[in-house]
Amino acid sequence: MTHRLDHIAIFVNKLEDGIDFYSSVVGLGEPVVRDIPELRIRCAFFDPGEAGTIFELVEFSGEGDLVHGDVVVAIEVDDLDAALAHFRGKGIRVFDQPATKNLPLRRGWVLKRDGHGTVIELCQAGTVASFVRGQALSH
Repeated sequence: MTHRLDHIAIFVNKLEDGIDFYSSVVGLGEPVVRDIPELRIRCAFFDPGEAGTIFELVEFSGEGDLVHGDVVVAIEVDDLDAALAHFRGKGIRVFDQPATKNLPLRRGWVLKRDGHGTVIELCQAGTVASFVRGQALSH
C-alpha cells in the first residue's frame, strides 16, 4: 500500500468564511468549489498543481460526527480494494463509499474512533486531483 499523502481536508461551519481565510490570510489562492448535494457537502479545493498537496475545505449541512476544525488525512493508494482489505485485516473498521453523481470517486473511510482521533480517507491514486482539475476519471 502506498503511504503517500493525497490531500488534507478541514471541516468548516461556513465554506465562504473558510475560503476567505485560507485565500487571503493563509495565501492559498482561489479554490475550485464543488457542490455535492447528494452527500450534503460543499467543498473548496486549493490546488497547487504538481508542486504540492491539495488542501480541501468541507462544509457539511447534515448531521454527523465531524465538526468545525476536524481534519481528514487522505492517503493515496495504488489499489483501493487491497487497501480496504489491509485495514480490515488489521481489525480496523473501514467503510467503502461508492462514487456518486457529483463526486465520482469511490473512497474508503476510517472514522475518528478507529483512526486514533483522525479521520483517514483512502483515495485511489490520481483520482482526487483529476476530479479537482475537471479531468475525466477512468474507472
